[in-house]
Amino acid sequence: MEMELAGKVNQNWRPQLTRWEKRVGWCFFALYLFVFPFLVGGVLRLLDERLALELTLAQTNTIYYAVVLLLVAAVFWDFLRHAAKILRENFRPSLFIFGVGLLAGLAGTCLMAAIPTGVENPAIQGYREQHYMAAAATWAVVVVLRPAVEEILYRGLLFGSLRKGHRALAYAVSAGLFALGSVWQHTADPELGPAALLLALQYLPLGLVTAWSYDVSGSVYTPMALRMALQGAFLAFAVVTG
Repeated sequence: MEMELAGKVNQNWRPQLTRWEKRVGWCFFALYLFVFPFLVGGVLRLLDERLALELTLAQTNTIYYAVVLLLVAAVFWDFLRHAAKILRENFRPSLFIFGVGLLAGLAGTCLMAAIPTGVENPAIQGYREQHYMAAAATWAVVVVLRPAVEEILYRGLLFGSLRKGHRALAYAVSAGLFALGSVWQHTADPELGPAALLLALQYLPLGLVTAWSYDVSGSVYTPMALRMALQGAFLAFAVVTG
């Protein structure tokens, strides 16, 4: 059944990204990874200090990711319109793919989290603290804004650019960079250091199932919805067990 769904949906998989979207998208992706977290974060902190806004971390991140999402939507407008068309034409298969990916993502993440690495994921405690300070902003960032931005970039741009000629490489690079991008900032923690990179194992299932859901469904909205559902489950778990 899965192969039939893949065959039915993937007939519309290519082409999706225009040349302009690829050129501008790669530049934007580099800025997102290496410039925006430092530049925009500093600007928002400066405004917070000057204007005495007293924003929490979650509220600051809400502003940041909302602006980034608007910029991503502007860059990938045609791509997103095409993805919406594919989703409308293949909604039922995409819904099935979403369900399979949700179960696989939950199971895979739980299995990876059970591996004894000796390193505790600080994101869990971070979710709890941010939720305590600003619950609505935390849900907005963790469940909606960040997944929307990153699925367009990691799956739509990165996976989509590699898939045509190097499908296995597309999976490895998309999931691998996503996993590393989710934990590299923790290496600055003096208590964790380079050992924080071991936490990337916990994010590999998420990267793989979202890549698979995009590959099979052909629409970036499928991994986007899948990522939002999984992030919602992880945030709820962090809050309930806190």
